[in-house]
Amino acid sequence: MSRVPIVTSDKEQYESIARLLGEYASSCEPIHIDKASQALDYLGIEMPELVVINFADDKLDTDLLMNVIKSDAWLLNSGIIGLCESVRALRESEKLRSTNVIALLEASRLERQLPQVFSIISHNRHMLFQRVIGSDLGNIINSSFELKNDLIEVSCFTNLICNYLYNLNRIDIINKEKLSFVLTEMLINAIEHGNCNISYGEKSSWLQNGGDMTELIDKRCKDATIASRKVYLEYNIYPNHTTFSITDEGEGFDWRSLKNPTHGGGTFSLHGRGVTLSRDMTSNMVYNDKGNSVRFSFYHQEGVNNITPVLFKNLTTAKFEAGDTVFREGEPSDFLYYITCGRYEVSVNGEVMTVLTHDDIFIGEMSFLLNNRRSATVKALSEGSLIRISKKEFVAGIKEKPHYSLFLARLLAQRIERLNQHLGHPHP
Repeated sequence: MSRVPIVTSDKEQYESIARLLGEYASSCEPIHIDKASQALDYLGIEMPELVVINFADDKLDTDLLMNVIKSDAWLLNSGIIGLCESVRALRESEKLRSTNVIALLEASRLERQLPQVFSIISHNRHMLFQRVIGSDLGNIINSSFELKNDLIEVSCFTNLICNYLYNLNRIDIINKEKLSFVLTEMLINAIEHGNCNISYGEKSSWLQNGGDMTELIDKRCKDATIASRKVYLEYNIYPNHTTFSITDEGEGFDWRSLKNPTHGGGTFSLHGRGVTLSRDMTSNMVYNDKGNSVRFSFYHQEGVNNITPVLFKNLTTAKFEAGDTVFREGEPSDFLYYITCGRYEVSVNGEVMTVLTHDDIFIGEMSFLLNNRRSATVKALSEGSLIRISKKEFVAGIKEKPHYSLFLARLLAQRIERLNQHLGHPHP
């Protein structure tokens, strides 16, 4: 069972959320936390996959909570469901920028939207960021989703995918925001203009008169045929890029007319600019003939390391060129190395065993912690950098931030678990 802390001083709100969590994510156990300081302790020790935070709660110091989370995102990396009075105001405040926000929900829509978010997360837990030693990104990772005609699902799936690629160091914060714009644009178009057949003029008029798009979509979905339509989202993560496919069940549109973003007058022009911007931010964007399906690619970046542990960031960084030796088999293990960037070949008795990247996080941790001599030789295969950590620095850091000792122990346990799975050994 996974524990989900719910940070709010409102007991009734907690009980309501706990009820919804039990109904739609029964494998999760809610934990009530009513103070920001208690939340920080819990997040640092338990490191939960998911946390619900009430940002509209005046009794909580949510500014303190978010400042600490952002200052040490390597340790405090839970997925965040945020409750607020106004989603737009909270987004514009940039309080949550560079965090693992999955969904922002207004209190007035909690009963409707929170079950959807819980359901999506419970079916896609692999996309919640769980820092592991040694990713499988040498292989192709793919998945597909069905979205209902509901904008909260657009936000939830977009955030899950963008957070996932960001935390795997495939995109930086700027490209995370670009990809978020593109996915949001394309998915909203698929729901509003594709499945629900809402024209651009109708949407513009509705918004100018103070309407809310969720209400207009709901109005359209009173038609059972429209309500049954889905949006299909697929992605394939390759080593150097990710491809996306978005398909709706509407009648399609004349995408050829959008080559000129000023074509068709004011409201159509705005839509045209959105598609044009999306084309500029991606590669190989193509529509099918009908115009109800679009495919595009988003290229990754080399050498991106978005999150360096606060515990290590002020220590000595060693630079390496391709062919340089980090250490040799049989040498004393005086240092542990945190991988910031580069590729490193590990060999024993001249035989190559593996190649390490920043996905593997550390080099030489076992002999370092066991006080043994090096059991392998490590050479740089590319230009790179490593943070060099001595035993004295390691002990001093753990004393300063004791939560790291538990986190590092879990990382090593994950490496052992992965090794056991590779060798076919059962869990102890």
